[in-house]
Amino acid sequence: MASPLAPYINSLVIFQGRGTVTVANGRFTEADGGQYIVRAFMSRQEYKGVSSGSKKLPLESQLDGRMMPGASGDSFYYRGYALEWTHLPGGGFDLDDPDITGLTFAQVTGQYEWMYTGQEVGFLFGNEKPLTGSLERSSGVFGGQGIDQIVYKEIAGVPIQIIGAELQE
Repeated sequence: MASPLAPYINSLVIFQGRGTVTVANGRFTEADGGQYIVRAFMSRQEYKGVSSGSKKLPLESQLDGRMMPGASGDSFYYRGYALEWTHLPGGGFDLDDPDITGLTFAQVTGQYEWMYTGQEVGFLFGNEKPLTGSLERSSGVFGGQGIDQIVYKEIAGVPIQIIGAELQE
């Protein structure tokens, strides 16, 4: 069953796959694990807390008119649901030119080993410039009792949260 959020997919998340490790001539060698492309429904959330002045903020003139998420002193994170995925064995997917035509996506049905917390991911949110961030949460549900338990099951997919997203140069 497809998620009711599927028509509202607004993000791409790029995960680097873990390759298999073999021993060749007495040395450990890791094969390329390729890339996993995830289509997701995400929303940008704001939280405060960078008021101590310990975070150096760039001057507006240094940004060429582009404001980085969090550069105003506020911090943001992105939260939503990973809904569809595909694997590119050779990798090489470019978020600057995100052409997904011709790719076949499968529905996310659970937690996959390549969706591990703490990894750096490439991220494209709506029509914004490509971002890079860290996967903070990729399992569980966002809580809830009563009717929320039914609603979250119907959404399908896997809840994900990305933090520390900044513009890629």
